[in-house]
Amino acid sequence: MLALFALLAVAPSTAPTARAQLMVDTLFTWQGYARIAQTHLRLYYNPAEEKRPYTVVLRELAANRGPSTITDARYLADEIGRTFGIDPAEATWVFHWGGFSFDGADPDDAKELFIRATFSRSTSDRLTGPSWRIVGRDDVIAYTDRHFP
Repeated sequence: MLALFALLAVAPSTAPTARAQLMVDTLFTWQGYARIAQTHLRLYYNPAEEKRPYTVVLRELAANRGPSTITDARYLADEIGRTFGIDPAEATWVFHWGGFSFDGADPDDAKELFIRATFSRSTSDRLTGPSWRIVGRDDVIAYTDRHFP
């Protein structure tokens, strides 16, 4: 019996484990050109991802009266990076629209759009413009290691 317990104590688990962690889940505001803007921000960290260990999901909100998240993408990446201490070039950025993005729409509507953006740094260390790609919900779930709702 003691030998079986010792074997179980050192045997590696075969169950898959989630590595990513939700670090931030908040309403994020920024000053646009004429109005204050807002988005729902979720920041995930996955230490197993070497190139881009962070995933930032920004939900476009119907209540946002300032510029859209897409319009201010590079500015937002810089601002969020400074606020939370991450390099925007080391993150996968996901811009998310759904029923919650439009006045009068059903916020729980299953129709949604995800656009992934990645940034890099120039030789002078400035953040470049984003590279865009439309992705699906399954991609976002994979980026967040199954933590995305």
